[in-house]
Amino acid sequence: MDATTALLQLLLLLALGLVTPGPNALTCFAHSGMFGKKSNIPLITGMVVGFVTIELAVGFLVDSLGDNNTALLVLHWIGLSFLATMAVVMYRFDPSTIKVTTDGGKLGFRTGVLMQFVNGKEWAFIILMMSQFITPLGGGFVGIAVIISITVTLCVSAMIAWTFFGNLLSDMFSDEKNGPWIFKICGVLLLILGILFLIRGPPIFE
Repeated sequence: MDATTALLQLLLLLALGLVTPGPNALTCFAHSGMFGKKSNIPLITGMVVGFVTIELAVGFLVDSLGDNNTALLVLHWIGLSFLATMAVVMYRFDPSTIKVTTDGGKLGFRTGVLMQFVNGKEWAFIILMMSQFITPLGGGFVGIAVIISITVTLCVSAMIAWTFFGNLLSDMFSDEKNGPWIFKICGVLLLILGILFLIRGPPIFE
């Protein structure tokens, strides 16, 4: 797979990920609706730090495996398993349960960081991205840096959008008639993405 093809596939993966709301997106729009848009600055900063930390860890792990096809195949299946689980969760999700616990006040940097380590959707996407695209995008640190640069740019932009359109999105998702269908469609999109990666297989076997 050449770099151009890898880049296009990475962008497709990220596009599907960003249009299907996960814990980060739901927290951003709910939190900004309660405390104002500026309150999300430390929260989003923490999300980015946590996200990049996981990307670096997974990226260097994948890179260290080198030509260990068995280990890379295991990582590939772990990523697909996470993605399939998130697709089912998304499909069955009840949007009326969306809420942010604010007993301790505003959510801040620390919460943003810690959220990433329990975010199943994020783990799925990071594992798939790193196991699929490091080598064609330059390999080693270069490949990892390229993936992180692209994902951080797009994800921060998405979080800002979720923040600014929080009220509109909250009304749309919480609508008793349309809300559940939005999440069902998102779940199907994630499932289709997982099937595409399943058919394609790890790049090491091409």
